[in-house]
Amino acid sequence: MHSSFVALALMAASALAAPHARRQAASDNEVHVILQSQATETGSQTAYDYVPSPKSLAPVGSSGPFETIEIAVGANVAQQNLRCQALDMAGAPLIAVRGNNTDITFSDAGKGAWTFKTPSEVHSIICDPAFEPIGADAFQVRVVLASSDLGSQTVFKDATRRSSSRPVGSSGPFETVEIFVGALVDPELRCQLRDQYNEAIIANRGPNKDTTFSDGGRKL
Repeated sequence: MHSSFVALALMAASALAAPHARRQAASDNEVHVILQSQATETGSQTAYDYVPSPKSLAPVGSSGPFETIEIAVGANVAQQNLRCQALDMAGAPLIAVRGNNTDITFSDAGKGAWTFKTPSEVHSIICDPAFEPIGADAFQVRVVLASSDLGSQTVFKDATRRSSSRPVGSSGPFETVEIFVGALVDPELRCQLRDQYNEAIIANRGPNKDTTFSDGGRKL
């Protein structure tokens, strides 16, 4: 397999810029999770006394759909950087944006509400002292090309847009291609390889033969 460049094809993600919810004051020892939708005038405020262990809660009063989530950490709560997560009705973590940050766990930091990528119903809320922000590679895709004596790793830093690049370091010939995606990359994203004649390269994985390749956790 001789490749001249790697093409990355994906669907761009967009974030709704819904207005931030007005911050609600939490009592000094409590954590409040505030869910709101201005479009439907729906809201929920769920509170609990902080404990240094994971806490799972159902939203009080309504499951949405909501546009924003805000975390309000009381002044006496030991872990001021506590993060919480909202799960959809299928149990998958929801993605939200605040300023330049996109994540699946959300903090207070005195910066107001996070906006969900799309208005979403919330099945449950988990607040966990072990939660940490998503790393800088959350939107990255890494394409690894290899043969017995050659290798190339090409990184696409922003998987929210279509991109193409020549393989880093070598154009082959290669025998295998493997795709690694960041935590916030669409799991359906697929990449394509083209040869020196700009023709799509065909590869096999098990019984599957294709010209576009996904992560899948297996090597082509």
